[in-house]
Amino acid sequence: MAADSAVILVGDHPAALADLTTPLRGRFARAGWSCRIDHPFIRVFAPTAGRLELTAAFDGHGVLLGEVFDAEGRPLASDARRTLSSRPLDVARAQTVVGSVWGRYLLVRRTAGAVTVLRDPSGALEAMTWRRSGVTVIASSADPVLDPLLPDDLEIDLDGVAALVDRPGEFRHRPALRGLTPIAAGALAAVDADGMRSDLIWTPAGAYRAGRRTPPPLREAVERTVRAMVGDRSWVAELSGGLDSAVVAAALSEDQRRRVTAWVNHYVDQPEGDERAYARAVAERLGFGLTEVRRDDLRIDEARLARSAEGFRPGVNDLDLTYNDDIADRIDATGAWGSLTGQGGDAVFFQMPTPLIALDEIRERGLRTRLSVIHRIARWTRRPLWPQAWWGAWREHRTSRATWDHPWLSDLRGVPPAKALQISALAFCQTFQGPAGRSRRGPCLNPLLSQPVMEAGLAWSAVDLTRGGRDRAAVRAAFADVLPPSLIARRSKGELGVFYGEAVSARLDFLRDYLLGGALAEAGLISPDLDGLLVREALLWRGGFQKVLGLALTEAWLRRWTERLRRRRA
Repeated sequence: MAADSAVILVGDHPAALADLTTPLRGRFARAGWSCRIDHPFIRVFAPTAGRLELTAAFDGHGVLLGEVFDAEGRPLASDARRTLSSRPLDVARAQTVVGSVWGRYLLVRRTAGAVTVLRDPSGALEAMTWRRSGVTVIASSADPVLDPLLPDDLEIDLDGVAALVDRPGEFRHRPALRGLTPIAAGALAAVDADGMRSDLIWTPAGAYRAGRRTPPPLREAVERTVRAMVGDRSWVAELSGGLDSAVVAAALSEDQRRRVTAWVNHYVDQPEGDERAYARAVAERLGFGLTEVRRDDLRIDEARLARSAEGFRPGVNDLDLTYNDDIADRIDATGAWGSLTGQGGDAVFFQMPTPLIALDEIRERGLRTRLSVIHRIARWTRRPLWPQAWWGAWREHRTSRATWDHPWLSDLRGVPPAKALQISALAFCQTFQGPAGRSRRGPCLNPLLSQPVMEAGLAWSAVDLTRGGRDRAAVRAAFADVLPPSLIARRSKGELGVFYGEAVSARLDFLRDYLLGGALAEAGLISPDLDGLLVREALLWRGGFQKVLGLALTEAWLRRWTERLRRRRA
């Protein structure tokens, strides 16, 4: 079960809630769950040893799940949490909440005719909803203990599975399960017997429009947010050797860095995948030891794939099964609360080298466009200065928008193209908030994907984030005095393609049987050319390991949910 697992049940009337949940108390108890909040209209079940903060409203008609902080990064006290969950929750109130507090939370409020749910803009906690027997169900995980609560008409959406196969490894907002409705990050949903109505309270485009005239200091936003989320607990922290995890490490206070139980760097034998020199430089500069883990294999087998498949969507955040298992074991071994990463920084601080940045310069500055910026972007992206090259990039961008799948991307009014690209990258980063092997042992914090840090990165123009020709230039400058010069000046990124290609190649016999003889193939969803991809030479020279791993995770998910639904009907 995930460390952030919980299910909230809100009855139309007390008898409906009691009839549905009372017979299940024994099942929950045997699975290690208990009723953590028990009121006539609302019950919340969660793992007894779970790590998710739960607060009931004063009147028993609201619930707050997860951590919430004020604008200064102070956690809300118990009474403030109860007050927050006790107030009516409509669009105006949700806007006030999102504008005054932030965190990793779900806020649920019962009204006379519906249940309203506000999911925080980071999307750190899942929120899947459905109705059953006069009860609204809101789940933060798809733990099998919930199977008796799932809707009777739940079924696998093969068209949705086909979309997953078409773009394996990518985040899709809607699950390939008919009968379940997801709530988007930053949305307020009203659920009743007639279905769900949703309003986007927060979007990246809205954050860009609201903040672009007075963008906040990046370093201040990162430090305040990282320190608030980490608090006084102990964590296992990733230190990859890249910029983003180093920024998170630098943002911690000295006392918080001392409470990290392990600073972990995974490396491989291939030079392009060995970033220890940069990680060591950061560790030396910030004054802590480094745990170096040599990777020589990638665990891919049926049992481990099956454990990745308990989510509402394929476990694409579990793409590197061995890495996640190692972090999970370290959480257990050191008694840490969870894990800490720098994931999302590439999107928030703008790592993508794209000529679209030049179009943002023209769009945002008009007649004040700086030719020096255009020239630097042309050099960075290796494009000629001829207009035809730039318009080609614009056409490609417009074509790619048709494949974007997230409610955040439905309103890009007034957003220039490079900023739109950044927003699409942030939508994809919802992948990192999904379940993985490490998140089953403790919460996985991705502070660079928190609301305040995303808002800071969105308020800065793409031109200023890159200084018109350098990836993540603004955040490099912001942390230049605390991180080693070698890392600040670094222009390369770690590359594990060869390692993954060889690791997947070593499992080709298993993967070929698993995919070509599995549920996807039986449903007619495997492309005929897949067999040509499952060849060692193809994986090593042309790549494709991400597609293969993504398909394996999708196959595992389809097998697991087929079995879960079969057992329910039996």
